[in-house]
Amino acid sequence: MLFNSHIFILFFLPIVFAVYFLLRNFKQHEAGKLFLVLASFTFYAWWKTEYLYLLGGTILFNFYMAEALYRKRSKPLLTVAVTANLAVLGYFKYKNFFFNNIAELTGMPTITEKVIIPLGVSFYTFQQISFLVDTYRGKAARCNLLDYSLFVSFFPQLVAGPISYQQEITPQFNADNAGKINFQNIGQGFFLFSMGLFKKIVIADSLAPYVENGFDKALALPFWDSWAVSLAYTCQLYFDFSGYTDMALGLGLLFNVKLPNNFNSPYQSLNIQDFWRRWHITLGRFVRDYIYFPLGGSRKGAYRTLENLLISFLLIGFWHGAGWNFILWGALHGTAMVIHRIWQNTGNKLPAYAGWLLTFLYVNACWVLFRAETTFDAIKIYKGMLGMVNIGFSTALTFRDEFVLLGICIALIGFAARFNNSVTTAENMKFSLKESVMAISMFMVSFVLLYTHQTFLYFDF
Repeated sequence: MLFNSHIFILFFLPIVFAVYFLLRNFKQHEAGKLFLVLASFTFYAWWKTEYLYLLGGTILFNFYMAEALYRKRSKPLLTVAVTANLAVLGYFKYKNFFFNNIAELTGMPTITEKVIIPLGVSFYTFQQISFLVDTYRGKAARCNLLDYSLFVSFFPQLVAGPISYQQEITPQFNADNAGKINFQNIGQGFFLFSMGLFKKIVIADSLAPYVENGFDKALALPFWDSWAVSLAYTCQLYFDFSGYTDMALGLGLLFNVKLPNNFNSPYQSLNIQDFWRRWHITLGRFVRDYIYFPLGGSRKGAYRTLENLLISFLLIGFWHGAGWNFILWGALHGTAMVIHRIWQNTGNKLPAYAGWLLTFLYVNACWVLFRAETTFDAIKIYKGMLGMVNIGFSTALTFRDEFVLLGICIALIGFAARFNNSVTTAENMKFSLKESVMAISMFMVSFVLLYTHQTFLYFDF
């Protein structure tokens, strides 16, 4: 089930909201939480019922492993538990990649039966690993199976994050006011959901055909086309994923749960480090807390710090997908982080506008590799961007559309680089008539255009 679908907006969400708060209003708090777990399972099973076996099985396994760790803090036990989670993730997400690469190196036949990646497996696996490690470290509070199941399966964050920690979610469901309808939260939640729906339907999905034509169908792209297509994907990815996150945070607020923010205006970044503090914040936080710091962080000398940065970003790239393009994308960002750290140590600084332009152009160039299905697709775009293909009329766009698309993308980037992000805007809103009309208008425009149900880009990761 998609957030951007009629069945979710008209039926699933109103029914779940009403029943949940009705149960909690009558002091049936455990029943209310159980209903929300069952509703989340239904939401997840809407794609494929078999996915529930994996989700339910990992919840039971990790809960009882955490119980064992709570009774006895054992590093070997933690290692077994984390390894089991990584093995599940590795089988579903990376089996085809490894076997096909081995086949190419050895001449063996490739796998004909592909493993289908269950939706959200990367996200809820990381959440459960964080719970295991935090239990071992004494940071996670002990909870019952119901609370743990709700933490993992809560439908706004289940499929594509944000990646949350148990100690920041479970207490909110158990707070004294958790079952009381909060109109401030409803107002902010509706605004965020409407904003996210608008980003997804009106902006990201409108750019998708141009991106597809440029990356997947055109055999060659001249200079202007390549820049138009690359910027279109840079905008599509941002408004698609930030739109999903806005909707997830908005849905969480409807249930009085404040999920961690994933975006803080990343296209306003003045350097690559600043970008990664603003883009996919919860993934960066997870890698920092459970990979970078355990490797030694910046505590073991300058050389080791640079090595840890590069390792962390290689893993970030590989987490995004089982492909060499994702590994190379992670390596490019890791290399940029290393160069930035060395530059920082010199004490020199770029002017703000130069830092912004350099950062944005580098991020935009890296997104080409992130999006490309094949090496040929990436090279095709890069050759056009560098002017290695004759500047002329488009093969994927009409001459007029080419410059219209460029203008729209530049305007969208300017908007993202100039104005506050959605979460900050929602927190500062007083919900006067002006703000209410804005939220309702965005929702209505998006809902009218909701004639196709395109999945979110990060569902693939």
